[in-house]
Amino acid sequence: MALGGISKIGAGLLAGAALALSSTTAMSADLYSGGLKDGPVAVNPFTWSVWAGGTSDYIFRGISQNRRDGTLQGGADASYGIFYVGTALSGVNFDSTIAGGPDAHLEVDVYGGIKPVWNGITFDFGVISYNYPNQKNALPELNFVEFKAGASKTLFSDITGGVTFFYSPDYTGELGGALAIEGTLSKPIYKYSDVDFTLSGTVGYQTFEEDFAAPGVKLTDYTYGNVGVTATYKAFSLDLRYWNTTLDENEAPAAADVFQAGSAFVATAKVTY
Repeated sequence: MALGGISKIGAGLLAGAALALSSTTAMSADLYSGGLKDGPVAVNPFTWSVWAGGTSDYIFRGISQNRRDGTLQGGADASYGIFYVGTALSGVNFDSTIAGGPDAHLEVDVYGGIKPVWNGITFDFGVISYNYPNQKNALPELNFVEFKAGASKTLFSDITGGVTFFYSPDYTGELGGALAIEGTLSKPIYKYSDVDFTLSGTVGYQTFEEDFAAPGVKLTDYTYGNVGVTATYKAFSLDLRYWNTTLDENEAPAAADVFQAGSAFVATAKVTY
């Protein structure tokens, strides 16, 4: 989950959507370790890039957004000094077989923020808007907004660590407040000719302010994480990653036809221009 983003969802579907989209985005830390949207490192002067790729399973905060199937993704980023903006798109499969269930096939995330640097620490303060165009079921809304605050720093000689908080005052499915906390580590481990290999991992915790999405339906707080290796050659990258959560495969049975948790191996290829 996350990445990144329902007409009438029954009680169980509300819980399922919460779990899914808390783990989805759609696009958190970076494309591989958490989601699709993350601002570029602040540099001077103006810079921009576009990227496109595909993944064997779009996972957001530990939960599959595409029913364990592959999908295409893409996006664009621009920065000027400490300011950045961007957008990320991904296919999703929220085509529920349950009447009134979530029904969307595209996620479009729009984000922006600032990345000031102080004493070797890079801070990241931003806003992310998760959007699902043409969702067939209109209420409650899948679309939602998150505010993020994070900090990262190079530890030792070549290990980078970071912590990021994501908060939504009205989470997807109009579920009320939700908070996710993520910690990340990355380290270059090998270089062969022009190919660089980097080991990275993320551990996160998703929690909900409300105990119940609907009468008798509890929203389950959970932990998620991943570890993987990214190979980069010029503008091309290939990431192989293992995901897992403290949720069972069908933790939210009423929405199990759409959202799946549990362990998964994911391959993601990407080219950046």
